Amino acid sequence: MPVAIIPDVSEQHCIGRALCVEICTALGPDVLRVKPVEGWKRGKAFVFYPERCISDGACIGVCPTKAIFWMRPMEYTPGQPIPLKKNALFTKGWEEG
Repeated sequence: MPVAIIPDVSEQHCIGRALCVEICTALGPDVLRVKPVEGWKRGKAFVFYPERCISDGACIGVCPTKAIFWMRPMEYTPGQPIPLKKNALFTKGWEEG
């Protein structure tokens, strides 16, 4: 299984501005997506295409709440969404809608 250096998004700190998604898409890697969250007008950011990450940290720099932390190694399966963190454990990933 390949290892990627990817951003780590804190769902608790994310307020759904999606600036990270916008800059990542504009710069080309297109790593992040927004998932719907019940009770929120906006969704929350998460890493969907880890294999595309170029580790430039642009997403970290634009996050107003610092919900995106330093990148760290993570194993992933190419073409599959990575699991989201819940209670410090990784759980089943989200599918792109």
